[in-house]
Amino acid sequence: MKKEIAVGTCFVIAGILCTCLFGYSYFTTYGFLNAYHMNAFASSQTDFVTLLGNIVWERGKLMLFLAILSLTALKPVMPLILRCLICFTCGIFLAACVMNMGWLGIVFFLVSWFPHGMFYIAGIVLLLHVDVHRFYNRRNPVVKKTAFYMGIIVLVLAGCMLEASVGTKLLKMVANAVRIS
Repeated sequence: MKKEIAVGTCFVIAGILCTCLFGYSYFTTYGFLNAYHMNAFASSQTDFVTLLGNIVWERGKLMLFLAILSLTALKPVMPLILRCLICFTCGIFLAACVMNMGWLGIVFFLVSWFPHGMFYIAGIVLLLHVDVHRFYNRRNPVVKKTAFYMGIIVLVLAGCMLEASVGTKLLKMVANAVRIS
């Protein structure tokens, strides 16, 4: 467990360093977190159903890709690869948020992952750490395998609902606070 935390921390630091050294002008001038985009996001009015449909489409594509990859021989190394990619991306996003918003960028970063991120991570963990072949030795293997995948779908849909409702409102509150200060 200590090695995993150390590797994750190293990838977060690598993401922060890459952003600070190579992406400073991009993220402060042209990036998606500059003042223009933050003001546009804070003042936008998006229909809940449209936003939910877009989020389900984007997260569904990613989860379907991960589900297909979990059925291949890559499944044993996928958790490590995903952990490293997620940590590196978190480092890049955290550094970009702090560059553009100051200390409120840390709040924006945390709000962008909470509360829906917990459901997405739980779905990914279930998808990658449960061996679906163990269902074949039981009674009604098709029913158990279907229930397992339906559970993952419910987790992802709950995350999408939270992201479209609570997550967007929290992000707009932080974006408005950044715009004011």
